[in-house]
Parts: sequence; structure tokens; C-alpha cells
Amino acid sequence: MQVYQRTLEREVAFSGIGLHTGKKVNVRLVPAPPDTGIVFVRVDLPGSPSVKAAPEALSRLFYATNLSSNGVSVQTVEHLMAALSAFGIDNLFVYLDSEELPILDGSSAPYILLFEESGVKEQNRKRRYARLKRPVSVSHEDKRIEAEPADTLVIDNTISFNHTYKKVRFQRMVYTHSLESFKEIAKARTFCFYQEVEALRAAGLAKGGSLENAVVIDDYGILNEGGLRMENEFVAHKTLDLIGDLYVLGYPLLAKITAYKTGHALNAALVKRIHAEGLYELVEFEEKGGQLRQIPVLGNEQALPDY
Repeated sequence: MQVYQRTLEREVAFSGIGLHTGKKVNVRLVPAPPDTGIVFVRVDLPGSPSVKAAPEALSRLFYATNLSSNGVSVQTVEHLMAALSAFGIDNLFVYLDSEELPILDGSSAPYILLFEESGVKEQNRKRRYARLKRPVSVSHEDKRIEAEPADTLVIDNTISFNHTYKKVRFQRMVYTHSLESFKEIAKARTFCFYQEVEALRAAGLAKGGSLENAVVIDDYGILNEGGLRMENEFVAHKTLDLIGDLYVLGYPLLAKITAYKTGHALNAALVKRIHAEGLYELVEFEEKGGQLRQIPVLGNEQALPDY
């Protein structure tokens, strides 16, 4: 378990197009001081306003995880947030010149390369974890997600679609969060059904979507010539999304998550409820006698500074 906070060793930059807006965006990931959190800065707007990844900023959770605060919005943050969670990066400034992060190849794999290129730096401040205090669940129709106390983040995730393509009818995976485990699922891409594409575009979404950055499923299989990257790519990507959404809590969560047919809106509902009802206590870790032990943090209500 990570004892100290982390940020990137040095700045990295990249560019691409937004999945939903179709707009080109340039991004810089810049190291940030301890206790900053993950802060998105819109350099295309007057005064370069910012929004921090936090439960109260979650908004417009339709086919993506979006953040809004004081009229400033940033869209489709989940793949970056998932990679930050896996690398244990607590503090970062994300400068972007449009409202949506680039979709890249539809997965979190490009971020692994970027972070390994930059390097990760340990900071001189203890890392705080959100340890769940009691079980909690949220549901909508036949979709549900439950969380219960645990010593690490474990996700038992099941997807199920009423579809003729059998590989998307049912998939399940049990995932224990670590960088090594994340690297195994990071290449899983976002996916959608062909019959949804026109409806999405009519709603002003998926303008930047293509077979280069998404798996598209028709009645008989997938349209991507290269096929799937892994047999369980669908549930692996849903798990990746969930990891990113949970990291918006502002602290790494220690809990066992059981999810069935969940998506961004339900993930966010869980995060918001855990935060609003104070269902976690903050803990730190220290090494003693060659072993790590948890230490409760006094003054749990301290929040990360706003920017």
C-alpha cells in the first residue's frame, strides 16, 4: 500500500480529439504540490478557470463522466482518472484547450506510456485513503452497485446485455486494484452498439467516435477489423471506467465493490452517496517493523484545497 502522495516527475503533453465533441484538444499534464488533488484547467477560457475532481463536481453523466464547477466543465475524464488511480498519482494539473479530454484509442493504455515516460515522483506528504465504514448500495431498475468495507479496492463486476452477439450477453471479472492488475485491463476499449450510433450523434454525442477509438457491435459481432484485444474486453472496460469514477471521490477508496450492469451514472451515484453521507473515514499507512499498518486520521473532515 502506498504511504506517500505522488505526482508526475515532469510535464508531458499530448493531443487528440474528443469522443463526443469531435474537437481537437491539446493537453499538458503538469506536476502539482502535495494536497492539490487532480485539477483540470481550461486554458481556452478567459482567466483559465479550473475544476477539481470531486464528488460535488460530477455532472451530465450520460455515456461519460463529466465535471462541472462554477460554470466550468470538463468532459470524459474517466480513462485518465483510472490511470491516475492505478499509478497512485494524487496531485496533478491537467491543462486543456477544449472542454473534452481526447479519447485517444478508447482505452487507458496510452496513459500508461505517458506516465512511464514522465516518471512518477513521491512527495513528502502522507497519502490518505477513504476506508468505507459500512455497506452501501445504489440501484436503478435492474442495475445495481454495492460497496462494503475492505482493506483494499476489489471489484466484482458483471455486465449483461440482451443481444444476439453472445460475447456481450454476459461477462464477469473479479479485479483487485494494483498497477500490475490495471495494466492487464488498461487496453480494453470503450464500446457501443451500432444501432445506438445515430441516436448518439443526434443527441450531439459521439461526434469523434470511430472504429479507431471504440469497439462497435452490430447484430452479429464487432465491426472492428482487428477483433477484440482480449476475450473479456467489454467487462474489462466497464471495470476500467468504474475505477476512474471511484477516484473522483478525492481519495483512493478501500472497499469491496460488487457491480451488475453499472455505468457512469450509477457509479457517480455511489460516489456521491459515500461522500454526502460521510460513509468513510480517512486513514494513512506507515511502515513499522517492515510491515504496513493503517492509522486513522484525526480531523477526517479536512478537504483538499480548492483551486
